[in-house]
Amino acid sequence: MYGKNFRKNERGDVLGIPMYLIIIMIVAVAVIAAVIFMIPKATRTMNVQVTSNALIAESPGSDGGGKFTFSKTYTIWVKVTTSDERADPISEATITLVGAGDAGQGKTLDNGSAKITGIKPILDANINEAYMVLTVKATGYEDFSDTKAVSVIRLS
Repeated sequence: MYGKNFRKNERGDVLGIPMYLIIIMIVAVAVIAAVIFMIPKATRTMNVQVTSNALIAESPGSDGGGKFTFSKTYTIWVKVTTSDERADPISEATITLVGAGDAGQGKTLDNGSAKITGIKPILDANINEAYMVLTVKATGYEDFSDTKAVSVIRLS
């Protein structure tokens, strides 16, 4: 014999989850969605500038045709300020640098500068130039991204 999901009492009422609980759950979901929609989006923008090593270039020596790992590590300095006329430094912004076979991350200090250390690019065979993508995220500001922030070049 098959079991029934809902049962009826003598008056014909359906027993189970009361209908008013279902209505309350639907209204609660609608209210939560409305509150999330009302959260303000970031409208302030920032200026970001790579202040050192925006160009990384090395000569591969005699083995120029294959995969090339740069001989030393590089430090990239980034300065983050507000985009208004005051250009105040933005602290605690997260800086991410990705590309050319490497990645690094840092946070800005009170003066708005950040240091990303240990960058050692790698270029695949027959690739002589690549770019590193810089992404900056700060609370209250629109995210910033520069797809060609750091150029990595294999010199011939």
